[in-house]
Amino acid sequence: MKILIACYSWKGHTRTVAQALAKKLNASCTDIEPQGGMSPVSGGIKALFGMKGKIRSVGSDIKEFDHLVIATPVWSHNIPPYTRQYLSEITNTSGKKFSVLVEMGGSGAGRVVAIVRKMMEAKGMEFVASAVTLEKDVDANQFDTVLTEFAEKIQSSQKNH
Repeated sequence: MKILIACYSWKGHTRTVAQALAKKLNASCTDIEPQGGMSPVSGGIKALFGMKGKIRSVGSDIKEFDHLVIATPVWSHNIPPYTRQYLSEITNTSGKKFSVLVEMGGSGAGRVVAIVRKMMEAKGMEFVASAVTLEKDVDANQFDTVLTEFAEKIQSSQKNH
């Protein structure tokens, strides 16, 4: 099974978790990066209103992968505009599986997972699992149990088909 982890990370917490998951799954990891400058205020406002933000070109064609993991923080109880832009751009998604990894400081994970699910299921993808890590646990390097359980769900989804 070929897995791609697409990660947007502002302060590095989400990237830390995504890279640790990539090691557990022997997965490829790609960064979703804003194009040009990004201010937390304008990004937060865009997230609040469900807007997209310009990103640098990343591989949006996922035909060579079987499973996509979206790794994203929570901004204004929503997905960041850069994650939203990436999700709108990806192609060759039909019939593929996806999972969602949410990293956050406080709350909003359930809403973020629901938004990503709706976007990806509209592209013909099948939801497998979600996991949530907290910024304080990432800072303390105490997120391995969450990632191990998440990785096992992703791996077992492939064995069931």
